[in-house]
Amino acid sequence: MNPRRPRRPWSDLFEAPSREGSSEPLPRQADLIAEEHSAHLDAGKRLCLQPYALSPHNLLTPLIDGDEAFGSMLAAIGAATVSVDVETYIWECDKVGKQFADLLSAKARAGLRVRVLADGAGAWSASALFEEMEAAGAQVVFFHPMSPWRQRWGWSVRDHRKLTLVDARIAFLGGTNIGDEYASIASGGRGWHDIHARVEGPVVRGLHRLFDDAFRYATGLRTRGWQLLREPRGRRGPGLPTGGTHPAPRDPAGPVGGASPETPLSAKDLVAAGTAQLQVLAVGRRRDRRVIQRHYQFAVAMARTRVSIFSAYFIPNKTWRRTLTRAAMRGVQVRILVPRTNDIPAIHFASRYTYQSLLDAGVRIFEYLPVMLHAKAMVVDGSWCAIGSYNLDQRSLMYNWEVAIAGLDGPSCARLDEQLETDLLKSREIDGARWRQRGWLAKTKERFFYFFRLFL
Repeated sequence: MNPRRPRRPWSDLFEAPSREGSSEPLPRQADLIAEEHSAHLDAGKRLCLQPYALSPHNLLTPLIDGDEAFGSMLAAIGAATVSVDVETYIWECDKVGKQFADLLSAKARAGLRVRVLADGAGAWSASALFEEMEAAGAQVVFFHPMSPWRQRWGWSVRDHRKLTLVDARIAFLGGTNIGDEYASIASGGRGWHDIHARVEGPVVRGLHRLFDDAFRYATGLRTRGWQLLREPRGRRGPGLPTGGTHPAPRDPAGPVGGASPETPLSAKDLVAAGTAQLQVLAVGRRRDRRVIQRHYQFAVAMARTRVSIFSAYFIPNKTWRRTLTRAAMRGVQVRILVPRTNDIPAIHFASRYTYQSLLDAGVRIFEYLPVMLHAKAMVVDGSWCAIGSYNLDQRSLMYNWEVAIAGLDGPSCARLDEQLETDLLKSREIDGARWRQRGWLAKTKERFFYFFRLFL
């Protein structure tokens, strides 16, 4: 009988004490380790830093743009029967923000447990909506309020996660905040291009635990608060029947995008239909700051054919640039989609400072032209994909709390690859030869803002 293999055979790959990574080139280490374990891993799992940590029988559905994401989220919240947990970076006091607040208030009045965790910097404008939700019975907490006299206040460290859990059975996460910026122009929004995800299956348990840990931290509670599917409070709103399941309130305006409620799959159905093997990647309290970066970089280092990256705020550090350039020099097709018009102009210039070395190595960079690109997703070799709130910049690496879902799912990879091909038709590719000839003023701006990238 073969001895039991270690559960983390590749975890030491990134443990070198070097500031920018290990002294041995990352792709070479990855290839050597892959050769050693190739008999035990298939083509997809070889892209995973911790293949034995993958959770099977999950269902992953990419949601493209705000209307699709908001419609699915509102439908799931409307059908909730036990609990709703929402963690977000930005919550605007606008049409979409009020629609979410009204629905959550209705669910709280119906006796469900509703918890909201919003970042103190990103959601400060929605205080009136939060007061309405609290009056309805929801628990609302700010992460690191900006006021120094408030408990657990802070400025630099932000909760950048976008995570919604319904009945601890359905999870939504990705790059979409709660605001009109992400709704389509036809419905009164700004039409920002983003990618979110709907997840069902065993991996939701880890996301629920992650939310509960963040909620306990923000509230300052010392008790063990994680109780999966805890019973709702023992009071009823007016007009509700006694006992049984509380009916979902109707939203007269209907959810954004016109989606209908989606019933979660049973455990038996998930075993049959859930083909995704996923794991939760997160950085936050008492968590390794580089855990998401390590998993992403390892997948790129192990790539054999193509790497596709959607990045809203793209300011890669030296380790990231080395990983991407080495992949391109090995013959891997590396394509990166970034916004042409950024909502933070300083990030636009700091990002451009990093282009030259990537272009020289054969990395292809495209700037999305129609609207702001806010997506954070990656696909490697059509087998491994990741969707989350994590940006390839210094704030996500050094300060922000982030979350992503990553793993193996052919249909999701195909959907993201197809979306990239569609987006490239609306983008402009950066030409390496012409890029080197840009003026000194542009180069000076780029160098200046890159120097202050930690503050962007």
